[in-house]
Amino acid sequence: MKKKPVWLFNFSSSSNGGGFNRTKETVKWFDNNFGAYFIINDKIKDEISIHNKINKYFFISENKIKRLLIDGYYLPKIINEIGKPDIYFSYGIPVFRDIARINWFHISNALSLKTKNISLPFMIRVRMWILKKRIIRSMKYTHIATGESEFSIKMLKDKNNENHIKCFYDVLPNGYDTSLVKSILKKKRKPSYKYGITIGTHKYKKIKVALELFHEIKKTNNLKKMIIVGSFGHIPKSVVDDKFVEIKSNISTKELFNLLYNAEYYISASQIENSSIAVFEALILSKNLLISNIPSHDEMLRNFETKKIVLGNSRTEFIVLENKNKNKKIAPISWVDVNRKLFQIIDNFNNEML
Repeated sequence: MKKKPVWLFNFSSSSNGGGFNRTKETVKWFDNNFGAYFIINDKIKDEISIHNKINKYFFISENKIKRLLIDGYYLPKIINEIGKPDIYFSYGIPVFRDIARINWFHISNALSLKTKNISLPFMIRVRMWILKKRIIRSMKYTHIATGESEFSIKMLKDKNNENHIKCFYDVLPNGYDTSLVKSILKKKRKPSYKYGITIGTHKYKKIKVALELFHEIKKTNNLKKMIIVGSFGHIPKSVVDDKFVEIKSNISTKELFNLLYNAEYYISASQIENSSIAVFEALILSKNLLISNIPSHDEMLRNFETKKIVLGNSRTEFIVLENKNKNKKIAPISWVDVNRKLFQIIDNFNNEML
């Protein structure tokens, strides 16, 4: 009988957003199937520790200084306890040493590989620059590298080729609650007014530009409101004060999907994305998209009939995906499919190494 591989997952940097969703769904799937060891941020201990049939957990307190300079300080003690695992999967954290038979690094944030010409607060730029240097140095220990788009994989691959480092690459996408998506798609759209929507408020999301795009198409499309979903604290005052803006924070996935489904336009002016979860969700749910022409966006829309335009005084080109594509949708990927792909990637890696 073939021995089950021993997996050690490191999700210690993931306590919110997409990272938390991936952590939660990976934990649930493995606890119902093969079992695995997990290194988890202790901020989400209560949500994760309930999945305790066969999984084993190590909860790590977040320390920004240690994260930046000596992240992985906890690994020797864990390896000493569990022995050398077969597979070590590290979400966004460089692989600092030879930890497992197969060391696997997953790019969780494209900013950790590219910050040039991207609008970022100074301290985040410095942190990303340091993280990039550490990721590149750590690749000599990495056997498999995945990201959520071909764009992010290409950035790492190009850097590895410069340094003559060999690695196995693949795209490992985000998953979705497919039953929730299907239930929303069955509904009839009943918006009380036409509106645009954008998701995410960090500086590189270029919220002011997104609002300018809204105002340019507002009259032609009879739009009454621009809904911004995200942290209030990141939004410029001029945007907050705009009479057409409505801000929503801390909403459920169901409410978010309903907002996307009833939106006339999903708008994104983001400068960089690993793979934009929000754009993929809009591609599934929304009527029209107006998004920045960046590699990961272009990658998602390559099989759709789109047009590229420059609006107003902006020098930036944008992609428009209109309702004429309504019968051509991308199916959401379930988290079960994502977790099964982990094993497909291992099989492909092993076959390539033969």
